[in-house]
Amino acid sequence: MRFRIDVDGPNQHRVHCVCLCLSPRWHVHQWSPTSLLYSVTGPTGVGRTSFINLVCRSALAVCSGLESCTTKIQTATCRSNEMDVVMIDTPGFDDTTRSQADVLNEIAADLKATYKDNKRLSGLIYMHRISDRRVGGIGRESFRLFPKICGDNPMRVVSIVTTMWEAVTVEMGARREQELASRSVFFQDAIEKGARMVRHYNNQESARQVVTQLLGNNPTALRMQVELVEDRLDVKSTAAGKELRSQLERQIARLTQKVQTLQSGPNGMDEEHRRTMLALENLQNDVSRLEQRTTFGRRRIRCPM
Repeated sequence: MRFRIDVDGPNQHRVHCVCLCLSPRWHVHQWSPTSLLYSVTGPTGVGRTSFINLVCRSALAVCSGLESCTTKIQTATCRSNEMDVVMIDTPGFDDTTRSQADVLNEIAADLKATYKDNKRLSGLIYMHRISDRRVGGIGRESFRLFPKICGDNPMRVVSIVTTMWEAVTVEMGARREQELASRSVFFQDAIEKGARMVRHYNNQESARQVVTQLLGNNPTALRMQVELVEDRLDVKSTAAGKELRSQLERQIARLTQKVQTLQSGPNGMDEEHRRTMLALENLQNDVSRLEQRTTFGRRRIRCPM
């Protein structure tokens, strides 16, 4: 049986190959006007792109180090149960090559274009490493932006997918899973609004099971889409924009205090001081980029009509 892998992203390419082993319910397919859209997001290194490749047998680039590979929104397509499925790989807010403001602006541009094309998401997948011993400030703040983008009602089509189960014992993973689900600082609020937690075991069957659970969802508009299109707000004025501005201001306050402490210390302008000053400058530039009125171009995720 022949199949085609279509990849839309910064390095567009098409791969034609022969498959003899795909499940009869799943095969790679092109977009159609009735395609079901699923967005996949989460921190750098959580396995977003690998997950999509497992679902769609696609060939999106995967990095093995700490650097971000997904620097632009990219998609892969396949077909299941007679339905066209489009998986959208979204950069994380902890991207190592781009600022948080730049990432939010790009996400906003694509959400706005998709909404104007009368296309809605049928599911959102937020991925989290169960192997993390603790969820640091960046991880918590990254997830705090997620519900601001989604809104309350779309939480019913959200799956919080835990990864890296091969790196922990079942008992340890279960304890962490329970903590994540039962604390409001993590995923409790999202779960109470309809989100579900799902385990992904880093194989094709597990990945497709996650997506299969979302196939019956009704497409929904996200809060940020309504804010940008119906309410005609700038990115900075949306709930997500305000949340990011608040996060950046807190980070600036912490670094400013650290700079003052270092300046009054015995080492003066040492390497740590210079690194802190550079980080502070980057955050201030991030606020400036967020404050600038964003003019969205014509770039959009395209479906063949």
